Amino acid sequence: MLSKHNSIQRDQLEMITLDQLVPANHLVRKMEAAINLKKMATWTWQGPKMA
Repeated sequence: MLSKHNSIQRDQLEMITLDQLVPANHLVRKMEAAINLKKMATWTWQGPKMA
């Protein structure tokens, strides 16, 4: 047996987000606060302009 839980408990879903997994003082959080990612999205290459 791999789990001590019965089959009913193994069939339940648990919803989590990345915000719940990353600690508040993590480097990723500090980078997210310092960098405007929406502005960076406009910097992507759009391809050649067709006439």
